Amino acid sequence: MGKRLRREARSISRRRLLSQAGLALAGTASGITPAVLRDLAHAVATPATGQPKRGGTLTVSQSVDINTLHPWNGTLNVWKVTKTNIFDQLSYQDPTTFQVKPKLAKSFVWTDNNTSLVVALPSGVTFHNGEKLTAEDVKFTLDSIRDPKVGSWLRGFVAPIKDVQVLDDTHLKIKTETIENQLIPAFTYVDIVPRSMGTDLAKKNPIGSGPYKFVEWIPNDHVTLERNPNYWNEARAGHVDKIILRPVTELQTRISQLLAGDVDLVYDFSLQEVPRLRADKSIAVAVVPPADQMFLVYLNMRKPPFNKLEMRQAMAWALDRQGFIKNFLAGLGRVDNSPFTPQHWAFDPKTENAYSYNPDTVGKLLEKAGYPKGRGLNFSFLVPSGYPEFKQISTLLQATFASAGYRPAIEEVDIAQWAARLNQTKDFFACVDYPPRGSTDPALTYSAGLFFPPVPANYLGLTPDMIPGYVDEIRKGATTLERGARKSAYTKVQELWLEYLPGPIYCHRSTAHAHRPYVSGFVPHPAFQQSFADVWLAK
Repeated sequence: MGKRLRREARSISRRRLLSQAGLALAGTASGITPAVLRDLAHAVATPATGQPKRGGTLTVSQSVDINTLHPWNGTLNVWKVTKTNIFDQLSYQDPTTFQVKPKLAKSFVWTDNNTSLVVALPSGVTFHNGEKLTAEDVKFTLDSIRDPKVGSWLRGFVAPIKDVQVLDDTHLKIKTETIENQLIPAFTYVDIVPRSMGTDLAKKNPIGSGPYKFVEWIPNDHVTLERNPNYWNEARAGHVDKIILRPVTELQTRISQLLAGDVDLVYDFSLQEVPRLRADKSIAVAVVPPADQMFLVYLNMRKPPFNKLEMRQAMAWALDRQGFIKNFLAGLGRVDNSPFTPQHWAFDPKTENAYSYNPDTVGKLLEKAGYPKGRGLNFSFLVPSGYPEFKQISTLLQATFASAGYRPAIEEVDIAQWAARLNQTKDFFACVDYPPRGSTDPALTYSAGLFFPPVPANYLGLTPDMIPGYVDEIRKGATTLERGARKSAYTKVQELWLEYLPGPIYCHRSTAHAHRPYVSGFVPHPAFQQSFADVWLAK
């Protein structure tokens, strides 16, 4: 690994880094605090004023292009935004209340002594190719995602399913061993496709039953969708005739296009641009409160030094979280040690301030771990190119450890290598990331991804027996319907996590979007499951 290391040519102190960022913000806008407080106090929908009208083209600028047309295998947020409008899912997460509600499904009912979930579907639903959507298509979709040969990243989301049985055209029974609270939230990610399409979907034009039809994908130029005039649910049917999604990698180009009126909406951009855009009266800015994406650090516990608890604790005490949020997120974040914020029913208040910023404590923990003044330490931060916040956090952590006697390197690689070293070779010491699902049901939070669940592919090397009681409490929360019992279980889970600390959680971040004022009804989604069906153009 040493040959691949691209060490920082020169380091930068924490004070200097924060100072430079703070000056940059101060220069972009005065009076930032009132706007920030307003964003954090409200859940940010752009209010729809007047009567929605049909017609027009909505042009959306996104940061990168999609890389596949496969509904179950693509992982990019830009693909989530696109495909949510093409396909129907059995459920959806309300973007303002964060509650999970039926979407294609009419109802979910646990039966057979809570070992079966009966799903009722509406009649009269058709796919974009004219085929009738039935329970057989839903069974095909779920069975395909469960099939390891398909290689879907959603397989773990539906792992509790033992069998899927079709009762009739509009009803199916999903067999489990017991109640599984992760399933209905997991269905928000499952795009229903016609069984006639098969599972080799990466290069086929997507056929869904959603409010918009796929028209074309011109790589590195645009994706075009058009309104489905026969959408089965009039209340969720689209208003605009056409949606064009353009990939523009350069942020300032995206913003310039919006200011010039060349695009209608810029989806997801750096929070540091929020104050400047708020000051421009020709632009409306929508900000999602900090709740879903959480900044954290993967620590590889398979080898020294992070096989020692004291070193993981030192990493938790090493970040000036308030300074990072103020200077690099324009104040649009929240310090947390839990995957949940106080607005979530499972939030444990005892996690507040469990770890904060204290360089003196870092020094003491290094000595306790057997690395007095950093002597004998050897670790680095692995950072993907194009993710400045990851590097900013890594740089702040680097500065704190430097003040304690050891300066870890920062190794910057392309995103493909970064992902391969996390997922395949496990060749890393510490990696900053911001995984989602802090706003969904905890049963899904703790079962999906590779941070919390102690599965063989876990990034940290977390195993089921590493934290006594952890797996049992997760199962308690996932398999009972009684809210009090669930909250008690997840409180214990959060406290066990902080006690054994496989990986520190630092804070939640907001997401920001900007659009021309005539774009009405746009409600940004916390998890990028973005519907444009309610959007209309008031011009």
